[in-house]
Amino acid sequence: MMKKLSTKKRIALICVILLSVAALGVGAQQLISIYSQEELLLPPIPQHADVARQPRLSFAQSLTTKFPSDMGSLPKSHCAAQPKDWLAQENQNPGVSMDAKKWHNLHLFIPTGSVLWTNQLSATCGDVIKVHASLFGGSKDDNALRRIHVMRIGYYNGSGARSMWSSPLLTLKSYNVPRVKSLTRMVETKWPVTTSFSIGSDWTPGLYVVASENENGTIENVTPLIVNGAPATSKLLLVHSTMTWTAYNGFGGRSAYMGPVDAKRERSRVVSMDRPMLGSGINHFDRDAIALVQFLEERGIEVDQIADTDIDRYPSLLSHYNGVIFSGHAEYMTNRIFKSVMAARNSGINLAFLGSNTAYWQVRLSASPSGSDRRISIYRNPHTDPITSPDQISIQFNNPRINMLPSLITGETTAGVHVMGEMKVVDKPHWLNISTHAVLNGWSPNTEIDSSLTNDFSVPNQHIIFSGKFKLTRLSKASKIVDPHADKRNYLGQTTWFTTPSGSAVFVAGVNYWACELSYSCMEGNVNEETRSVLQSVTEQVLHLWQTKAIGKKLN
Repeated sequence: MMKKLSTKKRIALICVILLSVAALGVGAQQLISIYSQEELLLPPIPQHADVARQPRLSFAQSLTTKFPSDMGSLPKSHCAAQPKDWLAQENQNPGVSMDAKKWHNLHLFIPTGSVLWTNQLSATCGDVIKVHASLFGGSKDDNALRRIHVMRIGYYNGSGARSMWSSPLLTLKSYNVPRVKSLTRMVETKWPVTTSFSIGSDWTPGLYVVASENENGTIENVTPLIVNGAPATSKLLLVHSTMTWTAYNGFGGRSAYMGPVDAKRERSRVVSMDRPMLGSGINHFDRDAIALVQFLEERGIEVDQIADTDIDRYPSLLSHYNGVIFSGHAEYMTNRIFKSVMAARNSGINLAFLGSNTAYWQVRLSASPSGSDRRISIYRNPHTDPITSPDQISIQFNNPRINMLPSLITGETTAGVHVMGEMKVVDKPHWLNISTHAVLNGWSPNTEIDSSLTNDFSVPNQHIIFSGKFKLTRLSKASKIVDPHADKRNYLGQTTWFTTPSGSAVFVAGVNYWACELSYSCMEGNVNEETRSVLQSVTEQVLHLWQTKAIGKKLN
């Protein structure tokens, strides 16, 4: 079959196969490590009696959902107040020596040379960030000199980032990854602090990367940092899916999806943020966050930015905004986040889901040695999760033991994993200026799609903008590993929108690569310029309208 493909398609397929390996949680260390007999003899995970079923929550019932209480007082930001035209001013700052092509070619899913992690993914001005770094996968001749470089992600005349802080050259050591021996199969490094930096009061809130670089300035590994400013600086709030990035992170040989091939794929039941990011975890960060933020700031679309874990702790954060955006793959949510999203919608706050497979798994958070909300429980089995309460158990939201369908917030359901296809205009809204002949095609073979759900519990008044049939790719065998329901999917990808009684308008892209394809800088970008232009136009128009609270009252 390979001989029938063009050279370009063969290269693309090879890249996708490598990425799919990473998507299953396989990093370089998994492929080259030799695991001891001790590690293979992990204790069996205990099972317990079944968990009681819950009545299914209907859409009508969901309209009465209110915000959960905050876990304490909302933290005060120590960042300087931003002017009304803060983004225009920010874009006047000089950028780093990069461009969209260099970002596109920055493939970090198997790092060589060095890796790092920080004690916080979400912080504010005045916080001291501790960096834990180690040599990793380099040659024996490596001189161990590395620099830690902090950059703010944005537009900056096409460079994609602004340099904010850099350490002197540091001599890194090589630290071991702890062997997994526990019931949870969790990988968590306990490396000492390499260096630290303070977030200055003059740092503009937003998305940052903390990078380890060699002497030549080559980026070897990055970890995200979201700097929170004062709420309501912008009308829109972008929520970054840090829990999804962590679930897919395969550092140390295990992710929430798979373990070492010589350990019978014993995946982690609890995943930790106290470790470097590689594999599909870092790919998700790139395609769902970096590419999207670069696009937004290029187009002058002002957004405040937080981590999804911030909502779990402080649901009231959402109430400060007219519109809330979730990027490409908000697959993992806590019960509190799910209810907070419904409450926001019930308050007239508009929602935009620039992806698919939203709120598929319910998870719960717990503390690590570095801080709160750094560990994520993802058992996926009601008979093995030691916590069984409906609002805490880590299984699918649509499982009868929880019975809160993701369609309550998106109106859609997962329709395919690892698929390819195209989407055409079905019903162009009067408020959306696009050609009725627009076609969205060229999606990555790693694509996941959603389609409209129609039953007694579905969203009323739902409109389909784009729709198209997709087919399983050569990754279909892999898709059945991560998607046991692959044979039951309808493989219909759809972009939809609807309004609610509160006036909230909800836009659902229905494709997990939507956010990635907005910018050429995304390393997994695969669509042509015509498709990218349509995606950019639709996104820009939606986010412009969504800045008006309860805009749905004017759209029908």
